[in-house]
Amino acid sequence: MKTIQGHHKMKPLFAGASLLLLALAACAPAAAPVAETTPAVEAPAAPTPVAITVPAGDYVVDPTHASVTFKLQHLGLSHYALRFKTYDATVSFDPANIAASKVTASIKPSDLVVGYPADYVKNHPGTKFKSWEDDLANSTNFLDAAKFPAITFTSTSVEPSGERTAKVTGDLTLKGVTKPVTLDVTFSGETASHYFAKVPAVGFSATGTFKRSDFGFDYLLPAVVGDDVQVEIEGDFIQKVAQ
Repeated sequence: MKTIQGHHKMKPLFAGASLLLLALAACAPAAAPVAETTPAVEAPAAPTPVAITVPAGDYVVDPTHASVTFKLQHLGLSHYALRFKTYDATVSFDPANIAASKVTASIKPSDLVVGYPADYVKNHPGTKFKSWEDDLANSTNFLDAAKFPAITFTSTSVEPSGERTAKVTGDLTLKGVTKPVTLDVTFSGETASHYFAKVPAVGFSATGTFKRSDFGFDYLLPAVVGDDVQVEIEGDFIQKVAQ
């Protein structure tokens, strides 16, 4: 009987010791979590500009193999295009230092084509314009070419942005107002000897957008004609040869 009684006395001792150990474990500081190592992500390498072999110098646009187009949204349905027929542009191009290149351009707003197959005068009784092109070019509501005979662009910076691309920022002057506009320019190709001109030539495409309201050109805005003007330029540029 003594042995059994002693055995019963030990049970409370074991229970008390177990509770004490549990309490100590609960108060002990938690082990610091093992830090997970995140593999380093390498930044993408900057694109290497395409090697251009034509010599540095001034390249002038070949107007017979180029186009300058403005597109505006019409009635929220489609984009209406104005294509200018008379323009001039020069790229002072340095293949070894693209950022040092410069662009100047001038557009004659009085010489454009939009394509209006209907009889404009008949459809617009009382108009003083002989055609839709005449209205767009010369109305004070639109380009007002008599007062503002040129749309001009002069670059202020050229920033390479890819293997064949650059962002060209410059001052656009439209209807007497000058604002900065950025064009996304793509180098399209080159030749050491132009097929016709027999001198080096390069090709460029450019796109950009500006708001016509920034230039005080807000007639029929926004219900009929949208605010954003999409610019699309394509052109062969031939090396300027000293006369």
